[in-house]
Amino acid sequence: MDPEVSLMLHCDPLKALGENQIHVEISDRFNRQSFPEIEQHIEAVWSDRVSKEPWLFNGAKFRLHSAVLSVRENGPVAEHAVRNPTRSQHGEGERLESAGESQGSSPKDEQPCVLTLRLGLTCYKDYLGTNWSREAGRLQSHGRNECADPQAFLAQPLGVGAVVATADGDVVLLRRSQKVAEAAGLLDIPGGHPEPKMLCPEVSEEAICADLLQGKERAVVSEVFSSVCAEISDEVNVPVGSLSKPVFMGIALNHTSAGRPSAEFYVRCTLTTEEVRDLYRRGGPEAHESTEILFLSPAKLFQLNERCPLWSEMCPSAKGAVLLYQRGKGLFAKRPFKKGDTIFIEQPLVSSQFLWNALYKYRACEYCLRALETAEENARRLSGRAALNLPHPELCKVRPDRHQACPHCQVMYCSAECRQAAWEQHHRLLCIGSSHHDPDHPLNKLQDAWRSVHYPPETSSIMIMARMVATIKQAQDKERWQRLFSHFCSRTANEEEEIVHKLLGEKFQGQLSLLRNLFTTALYEDRLSQKLVISSTARAPVYSCCRALVTTAALPTPRRLSPTTTSSSTSALSATSAPERRSVSATWTAASENGVVTAGTRS
Repeated sequence: MDPEVSLMLHCDPLKALGENQIHVEISDRFNRQSFPEIEQHIEAVWSDRVSKEPWLFNGAKFRLHSAVLSVRENGPVAEHAVRNPTRSQHGEGERLESAGESQGSSPKDEQPCVLTLRLGLTCYKDYLGTNWSREAGRLQSHGRNECADPQAFLAQPLGVGAVVATADGDVVLLRRSQKVAEAAGLLDIPGGHPEPKMLCPEVSEEAICADLLQGKERAVVSEVFSSVCAEISDEVNVPVGSLSKPVFMGIALNHTSAGRPSAEFYVRCTLTTEEVRDLYRRGGPEAHESTEILFLSPAKLFQLNERCPLWSEMCPSAKGAVLLYQRGKGLFAKRPFKKGDTIFIEQPLVSSQFLWNALYKYRACEYCLRALETAEENARRLSGRAALNLPHPELCKVRPDRHQACPHCQVMYCSAECRQAAWEQHHRLLCIGSSHHDPDHPLNKLQDAWRSVHYPPETSSIMIMARMVATIKQAQDKERWQRLFSHFCSRTANEEEEIVHKLLGEKFQGQLSLLRNLFTTALYEDRLSQKLVISSTARAPVYSCCRALVTTAALPTPRRLSPTTTSSSTSALSATSAPERRSVSATWTAASENGVVTAGTRS
């Protein structure tokens, strides 16, 4: 993990939290600990800064001592206390998009979990003299030894930040001005601090204390949440009314300032990316704090990590928010499931049997890959032992009365519905009729060439790509299918191919060229603006199909021949999904419309 940032808390395994699920406990017990030497140091640092920057003022801030997450699990409340000094890593987390749905519920409604923030009070002067001081490390060591809490003598002002998504789904980043005190010139998210002064308008900043906030706990929570929208409005110059209610993602720690905590939120904006960009350019109340606005798509945001060049341009607070956001997306159950329950069924975009399986005559539907014989029948045929019996035959039933063959090439389907669906999607083009055993047919030659260079255990099939191309060629809406298949593209890897060729030698390059030539001979279509072509993988000396979309200029110009072939049946297929090629160890894998590779076993 990046040494500049860590996660103190996120709501694993629950969704992000709304305002009604956040409580606060305010007490002097949660203030910074003190001893004479550090107080003298704080005063010296403050006097020096004020002499250089006389406009500075010492504003009060909330100090985060710790947080307690209470989870109801069909019984007593389970409490998990988290203190802010520790670096921690967690698993998957919150659901951000749906978390706002509970915002309309009353505070009395029973919530699945409640987060209690234990807050004291601190100030900007204490922050400069502790967290932002050259003495921070020594103070942490002293706190660890004296109080068993490395942060005991630090100010720990609670900040807030927001991942702001426009109506187009783009996330807002701001490049900080070179004139700001911290993280100058780096990319940040909108953010700031909740202000105790907003709850005590008649009291001076220096006089604000925990006693004055007793009984105002809900108002403190409201200030934490409303300060998020206020900071977004001031820094990005968008109306507060265009912003959704914030949802709490978690707390990140900035280790460039000794583990300073920041509560990170997710906020949606009803304005489009261009509308937000235009308002930002007009300048808002805090326009001086940043010099540029950038927008990242969700896909790019999820790809951000320490190896990305953009990551090094981001300040720690932005990194922490991104890490929490990345943990807030995923597939989550809304109800309990029992072992063996079907969670969901998804139709693949295209599927195909492994070619070696087909050669060994594993019998499966040519369209959906459902088995056309029982496991016992399969084992008897392959072993040559007609009397072989397998246990639990009731778990592997087939319906031979529903099986149907293509009337032209005799490939088998589990039902009339699958036969018709295959014909309408790709088999009309790929059906080779009586040429099924013709070794000179272009697709038979392609499959033989694939088997000659791609030995078991197989991780993909050239026929997946053939069916993808055939699907596009048969479709009325070709652009839709090209767009769907583009989700399974990791890169147009001509440069990578050259590297792999150097590593694996001329023979590998010759095999790749042979497969490409055979494929384009069988399925070339000059009207298609893009082609699926064979690419290479540097992980092993094998070929991977379904890997890249490249322009037709990258293909050799072939002669056009008649349609192509399809393989027999089995129960295995493989596909690759962006952003990187994956080998899934399962009975079958398939490319689906939402860009996810699914895996499982058909019975």
